[in-house]
Parts: sequence; structure tokens; C-alpha cells
Amino acid sequence: MSEMQERVAQQASLGDEELPIASDPNLKFWKDMAKGLLGESIKSIEGTAKQIIGVAGILEGLYFHAIAYSDIRGQLGGVGPLLLYLLPLLLWLGSLLAALLVFFPRTYTSNISSWRKSKAAFERIVTYKHAMLKVAGGFLVLGAVALFAAMGAYLAG
Repeated sequence: MSEMQERVAQQASLGDEELPIASDPNLKFWKDMAKGLLGESIKSIEGTAKQIIGVAGILEGLYFHAIAYSDIRGQLGGVGPLLLYLLPLLLWLGSLLAALLVFFPRTYTSNISSWRKSKAAFERIVTYKHAMLKVAGGFLVLGAVALFAAMGAYLAG
């Protein structure tokens, strides 16, 4: 049996609990990179959520003041035009709420004695936070599209 076949046989007998680390320096580099990415993934998601909260809040404030000081008050006939002008605010509010959900604590069951359960809990946390971040980003973009529609309707008269 060759040396490579012996290594493969040894690793197969260990199971997936703990595989030996090869001495190749490239593998150590990439393992360290993966650890860093995993460790920083939640912080990165939360940092992006903070930016979305700031941007959505500023956009809502600016748009609200633009509408409040414009000459369209009282000139909107019907629910359609009113909804058209309120839609950006509603979408940005949805973005704010979804971004805030990134920070709300949730209960996750885990067993720190089991790496599999700890891994599963970590993956559930990251998956939830990432999903809320995507929803927040989607609402932010849709709010911008609605803003352009409202501006088009305003300029069209």
C-alpha cells in the first residue's frame, strides 16, 4: 500500500470528529482564513444592518420633509395617488424593521459539549440574520424604485 493510501485509510478510520491537519502551509493559511470569516460573519451582517438603518432613516426623514413642504397636500385625488406618495415611506419603514430584527435576540438551543449542535446553532443564527438583512436590503431598493415612481408622478403633474 502506498503512503497516500495509508493516510486515506487512517483518516477514514478516524471518522469526521477530528481529521489530522496536513503540514502544508497553504492549508494552515486557508484554515485560518476560514476561521476569521466565520468569526466575523455575524459582526459583518450586523454592521451592514446598522448602515441600512442609518440610510433608511435618513431617506425617510428627507422624503417626509420634502412631502410636508411641497404643494401636493390637499391636491391628491383618490387613494391611488396618496398610496403612490406614501409607498416609499412604507417600504423604507419595512426596511428599518427588518434591519432591526437582525439585532433582536432569539432563543437558540445548543449543547456546548457537542460541536455539531454548536455548529447547527451558529448556522441558524447566521441564516436568520442574513435573511433579515436581505429583506431589509430588498425593501430599501424597492423604496428607491417607489421614490422614482412618485417623482415621475409629481413631475408629470
